[in-house]
Amino acid sequence: MIRLFEGREIEPAPQDILAPWVEPEALPEAEVVPELVALPEPERDRANHAKRVDAARRPKQVIAFCSAGGSVGKTSVAINVAFELASAGHTVALFDLDVGAPSLLAALNQDSITAGFAGVSRLVGQGRFFETDMSRFLMVLNYDGVRITVLPGLGVPNSNLYEVNTYAEAAHHAISAVDADFVILDLPDLTTAAEVARAGLLASDLSFAVCGADPVGVQRYLWLQTRLKDLALHQEPQLVVNRVRDSVLGANAKRQLADTFERVAKTEVTAFVPDDPVVFDVSLREGLPIQLAKKASPARHAISMFVRQGIL
Repeated sequence: MIRLFEGREIEPAPQDILAPWVEPEALPEAEVVPELVALPEPERDRANHAKRVDAARRPKQVIAFCSAGGSVGKTSVAINVAFELASAGHTVALFDLDVGAPSLLAALNQDSITAGFAGVSRLVGQGRFFETDMSRFLMVLNYDGVRITVLPGLGVPNSNLYEVNTYAEAAHHAISAVDADFVILDLPDLTTAAEVARAGLLASDLSFAVCGADPVGVQRYLWLQTRLKDLALHQEPQLVVNRVRDSVLGANAKRQLADTFERVAKTEVTAFVPDDPVVFDVSLREGLPIQLAKKASPARHAISMFVRQGIL
């Protein structure tokens, strides 16, 4: 018996170990992996830059509202369009660019907690505005779970701190910098800041002129139409007639207005918003969109249809 140094006996080998040797099957050949070739430095930089640009792109549609002035409800229409889009699940930014008579925050019963458009204009005028600065000037409003981002207007209407051209440039920078599906612009009338209005209209994908549903409103729209042609826009704003009521124009005011605009201005009306004084008063008093003041309001129904058919 052979013994190891530890003094233990060697155990007999198991029977299967002593079995005749069988040649194992040959392993399949490994797949040849192609060699990765690195791009040259300049090409790699360009490719990475293109990927970053594509990732940073967001779907954005700019919608502008203008008027000939005279309290026709331009700001109210812009607010309610913004809330209808937000209710449909879109991210919405609402800009008060009316440097002549900013009223967006007053209509929403809010106090400004940011410098808003005045702050953007200040940095643009000093050549120090960057897209990353934009969030400092925005405020987020939440109405019963419906959120919109707001850029407040100037604290002092028609401020003389900056040239009008600076406001126009600031509007362009603010629109480019904000991240939203839809950007709604409440523009000034053409008598106070034509360059700002033109900048907003040129930046827009869709634009609408809001007109009052009365003889004065019709006359002012005809004047506005003439001024808009002087701006050499790539598209003429579509017409929205606000607060339509038979008490001013007589029976079937809607038909009378449609015929008048078609005959005199060669323009079709995109949307009619019926008058609803009680709901409009509640909306203004409480600072609420119409959909929260009264969901079943005819005015709310008209704006909702306008958004679905004319925008979405």
